[in-house]
Formats: sequence, structure tokens, C-alpha cells
Amino acid sequence: MGFTDSIKANSAANKAYRLHAMGNQLLNTGKNSDAKKKHDEALQAYAQSYDLGCRKPQYMIGYAILLMRKGEFQRARDIMLDVNANPKLTKDEKYQLRINYSVCQWKLGHLDTAIETIRRAEKSGHTSMIYTTLGIFLIDKAIQTGDFSEAIAYNAEAMEYDDEDASTLDNMGQMYLAMSNKDLENGKSDSAAENRAKALDYFQKAHERKETQVTTLYALALLLHENGQNDEARRYICEAEENLLSAVCPVSKEQILQLKAEIG
Repeated sequence: MGFTDSIKANSAANKAYRLHAMGNQLLNTGKNSDAKKKHDEALQAYAQSYDLGCRKPQYMIGYAILLMRKGEFQRARDIMLDVNANPKLTKDEKYQLRINYSVCQWKLGHLDTAIETIRRAEKSGHTSMIYTTLGIFLIDKAIQTGDFSEAIAYNAEAMEYDDEDASTLDNMGQMYLAMSNKDLENGKSDSAAENRAKALDYFQKAHERKETQVTTLYALALLLHENGQNDEARRYICEAEENLLSAVCPVSKEQILQLKAEIG
């Protein structure tokens, strides 16, 4: 990369970083349409900086995050592998990269690799992000195997770490909902009802902490609809629909629209 290209690459990267930050601020204040525009502009600037030769981790990690939000997981994976080869990668950047890479692998359908990757990040220290990310991975693994023991133990540990975190509370709800579904498959109606009640309680607590969490809104709408409480269910599903959905979110726009149609 020549001197002129280096200047252009760094200029585009700085622009992308500013636009990314502005988009995040808009997202936090509920201005979803404006946030999407800023993030789209940031993506274009990140791509320009990358094409010009920029490989600085602080910028490229942001680039990969926005690519994942857009659903471009294979491209994000390639960017992160490129960043990982940078010999100047700091310990904190390596830590963040591993968390993001684990999410990318999860969305690509490589659950075991995702779990292995985030466990490596976990060795550098526990955070709410580690707990909630690995927590949902282990729930997905339990759904595959039918064995919830590890998911139960780990999410209980996460609750000990922070029992007021909205994502941790949502994970508890997702775990009990998955356990209830497994009980129904096995004909255990009493246990299924008990676990569904626990799930609803955790989702309500999660909603108190973060009213815009889409996974929580969707789950509340689903469970309340099952209980015949359609007025409340309708309110929650409409709130979920109003949120700007990321491709990383476990709940898709299609699922939201389908449940909305079922509620009527």
C-alpha cells in the first residue's frame, strides 16, 4: 500500500468509525431509520478503507460487526480471520475478536466451533457478554442433545454474576422455554407447564430491565398468546416489529410477522 493509498485508507476508516458510532447512538435513542442509514454509510466507508489496504483491528472489528448485522456472515468471518493475522493485535482486541468470531460461527451453523471459540475468550475473564453469549450457545446445544444439565449450570452461574442483566434474564427464559418444549415432546405435560411458567416469569423480568429486547418481546407475545391473553400479546409483538432487527438476532422478521398474523 502506497503512501497516498494509506492516507485515503485511514481517512475512510476514520469516517466509517464515526458513522458507526453515530448509528449506535441513534439506535440507543430509538431512531431506527436514521441509525440504519448511518450504519449503511459506515459499511460503505469501511469497505473502501479495506479495499485501500486498511487492516487496523479497531476499524476492521467494527466492519465485521456491521457485516454480521447485515447477515453477511461469511464475509465477516473472512475479515476477522484477516484481522487475527495482524501481529499488532492487542490482548483486548483479541478478546473482542474471539467473542465476535464465535457469534459469526454460531450464525453460520457451526455451534461446536462457536462454543470452543468463546471458551478460549472466557479464559481471559468473565463478563456479561461472555456469560450471555455462551449461555445461549449452550441452550442451543441442549436443544440438539436433549441434555440441559450444562446449560442449567452455566446460566445459573451467569445469574450469580449479574441477576439484573436483561440478556441473562432472557437466556433463563429461553432455557426454560426450551425445556418446556422438550417436556411436551416427551409427554410430560405437568413439567412442561411448570417450565413455561418459569420462562414467562424470567421474560417479564427481562422486559422490566430492557423494554426493547426483541427476543424477550417475541417470547412474551408467544406465551401470552398461548394463554389466550391476545391483547397483551398483540402489544408485545407490535413492539418487536417496530425494532430495527439485526441478522444476529435469533428472532427473524418473518417469525415476528407470522406470530403477529396468528394473534390477529
